[in-house]
Amino acid sequence: MIRRALRLVLRQKVAVTLAALVVALGVIAAPLRFADESRFRAIVGTGLGPLESIHNLWSPLTFTLFADGPVEYLAALAGILGLIGLAERLMGRWRTVVGFVVTPAVGAVLGMAVQASNLAELGAWNDGVPVIDPVSPVVGTLLMASAWANQLWRRRIRIVGFAGLLVMTLYSGSTVDVIRLFTALTGLVLGVVLVPVGRRVLRWVRSSQHEARSLLAALLLVSAIGPFVAIASGVPWGPLHPLGLLFRAHTPADSTDDCGAGLATRACLHALALARLDGPGPVLLSMLPLLLLVLAAYGLLRGRLVAAWLAIVVNVYFAGLAVFYYALLPAVPDGGQLTRITHEGSLLPIALSVMLPLALAVTVALSLQHFPVRPSTRTLRRYLTTIGSTAVGCAVLYVGGGSLVAGQFEPPVTTIALLLDLPERFIPTGYLHLRGLEFLPSGPAAAALYNGIGPAFWSVLLVASAVVIYGAAGRTKANDLSRVRALLRTSGGDGTQSYMATWQGNDYWFLPDGSAAIAYRVTADVALTMGGPIGCPERRNDALAAFAEFCRQHGWSPVFYGISAEVRSELEELGWMSAPIGDDAVLEPARVTMTGKKWQDVRSSLNRADRAGIVAEQTSWDRLGLPARTQIEVISEEWVSGRNLPEMGFTLGGLDELRDPEVQLLLAVAPGGRIQAVTSWLPTYRGGEVIGWTLDFMRRRPDSMNGVVEFLIARMVQLSAERGIEFVSLSAAPLAGLTTEPGEQELTPRVLAFLGRRLESLYGFKSLLAFKVKFQPAFSPLFLAFPDPILLPAVGIAVARAYLPSMTFQQAVVLVRSLVRTGEEAAARPPERVPAP
Repeated sequence: MIRRALRLVLRQKVAVTLAALVVALGVIAAPLRFADESRFRAIVGTGLGPLESIHNLWSPLTFTLFADGPVEYLAALAGILGLIGLAERLMGRWRTVVGFVVTPAVGAVLGMAVQASNLAELGAWNDGVPVIDPVSPVVGTLLMASAWANQLWRRRIRIVGFAGLLVMTLYSGSTVDVIRLFTALTGLVLGVVLVPVGRRVLRWVRSSQHEARSLLAALLLVSAIGPFVAIASGVPWGPLHPLGLLFRAHTPADSTDDCGAGLATRACLHALALARLDGPGPVLLSMLPLLLLVLAAYGLLRGRLVAAWLAIVVNVYFAGLAVFYYALLPAVPDGGQLTRITHEGSLLPIALSVMLPLALAVTVALSLQHFPVRPSTRTLRRYLTTIGSTAVGCAVLYVGGGSLVAGQFEPPVTTIALLLDLPERFIPTGYLHLRGLEFLPSGPAAAALYNGIGPAFWSVLLVASAVVIYGAAGRTKANDLSRVRALLRTSGGDGTQSYMATWQGNDYWFLPDGSAAIAYRVTADVALTMGGPIGCPERRNDALAAFAEFCRQHGWSPVFYGISAEVRSELEELGWMSAPIGDDAVLEPARVTMTGKKWQDVRSSLNRADRAGIVAEQTSWDRLGLPARTQIEVISEEWVSGRNLPEMGFTLGGLDELRDPEVQLLLAVAPGGRIQAVTSWLPTYRGGEVIGWTLDFMRRRPDSMNGVVEFLIARMVQLSAERGIEFVSLSAAPLAGLTTEPGEQELTPRVLAFLGRRLESLYGFKSLLAFKVKFQPAFSPLFLAFPDPILLPAVGIAVARAYLPSMTFQQAVVLVRSLVRTGEEAAARPPERVPAP
């Protein structure tokens, strides 16, 4: 542990030193801050206020070394050790120091200069509070280091980083947000200047469809979070400005008596907003459209075209509301709205409220080609019908029901008044703060209609959109199992486990000429294959590339699981990454003699079975009688129930897989016909002939003879030798026997090894591997290959869900957290050597 900590320090000395400096200064300054916090902030903090009052020109250098409290200190330390450490590894120590010191200093100066000049009316963002912010140097250094990152991460850091900073600036707009934005800009420019010319990229590089979808989804998600920032911020801007004010500590007006004659005071506006914010309905009405954008972001990530159009429509809707209520109504006043108070006389927030959603809608519209997954016509028609009928039903209910309880409004309403008010029932409350109130509900039925119609419609829209986005997977399932079987018999597959492609739960993809196929299953939008291509070896390369493109068109992430070294090499030539997931244990029956000390346990099992009168019977499920089948089912149920854990799947077969007539069973039958153990063997063909058998199902009675499974495996090897079978595979223990080379720093094998250890505690994969070592097999590595390292957490979950299809959502969340935590720990420590079996 100490050695690992020392290695970490040596790898990122700057980050550790800066973290220690921040902690030390925080401890030293604690008494001073306790004595006079305001004076301390004025001395070390930055901003126009401190600059004008005490002329502390050093404040752009000192404001980054302190934080506001324990939570901020912890966040700063995490950012320094994590992100500054990453920047140090990317661009070296001296550049990291330059970035930490220079970028926030320049950013603070630029931010204050823009505020002081009131450029674009940004002076309104000067809150006058001295800023101390240890996050700014982290932001600036990371953006500077992006110039040294690879293309994938360079683009992600810059686009997502600037989107988040811009949203914070637009929706919150405090001094610290402005300084962080200019700090990031300084880091970006400084990185471009200091990066070696050979690595300097000054043009936009085309991204893949997957990457384009990922970035657009991130932008949409950030835009949806922005209004929530406005609600929680002390200086909220944007469309939800009035609602944001209402969630702060205000002294609410008691009534709307201060509003009259088309005039508006601050008290009037607060009173109007509070009158509208009566109960949970208006709050939901403001939140549900934002949740709809979050849902659309998920759909964009998965390539759903309907999600793209949903994002466009919702953002255009927001932009249209901003134009109508912030521009048109004040410009063309009537007796129904207030016109004297806008955003402090500034047009900037109005422009931003329109431009931000409109720009996002245009960006998505220009990228529709990246979303090829389309719902069926029937699904789309049902979706639109649901939305339309819900809107009509809500309108009829409000107008008709409101007319029936007209006396429960103050003043009493007419049908015409309800019709005119109807559109505003579907609009987030924050957009209505310039509108006067014609009436308010005074009874329970009227209040339910007034505050419930809008949330009801948006809730139905959210649920219906979730159904159509999730259901529009565009999966073209190839149910031609006979074609796969024919390819397996004539051309074979990729290794000894290819016959698993015929198992239930797999989907099939074929080359257009039918010469090759790939079996796969989609789990959480990860297309996990069952081995490599099946069929003509000469078409294997074509099949790999075409299948990957097929998955991307459907919004899936292709992952090849359990592939051979040959397929792995071909994928690596295509730019894929890979990692070992286990080793296939293979024996050549003709060469197995079962002599010597290493075979002692196996020979003992054979001798023990002979003495007990136990024989090995080779058969198939369809040739078994009902009593034998019942015994096997009992053995299987006892085996599963004895573990109090769900039965695993994917590459581990169960009872369903035994029913295949081409699968051979080898039973250990005691005198009297009592079956003590059962194993199943999957065939491998060449030219229509069986050339090998692969062990799959392996269960025994709790009270069976010791070594009964070893006995069955030994008998299968002997029978195969007698019949000229080329090999017998004991299959691979999933995620067991993983190896890492000394000095290897890649995260992928570490995370997969962690997943194996996580499941090992439940299912004993390493124990299974140790069991197979008794037979002295030759080990052939099996690999997993994927196109993008960012998919690693999703790949881990997909593999776990494939093996554990009954895993709950909560278990999946825990596993994701464990994978992320293990990945962070793995990146911070040297690798451990795991001996190969």
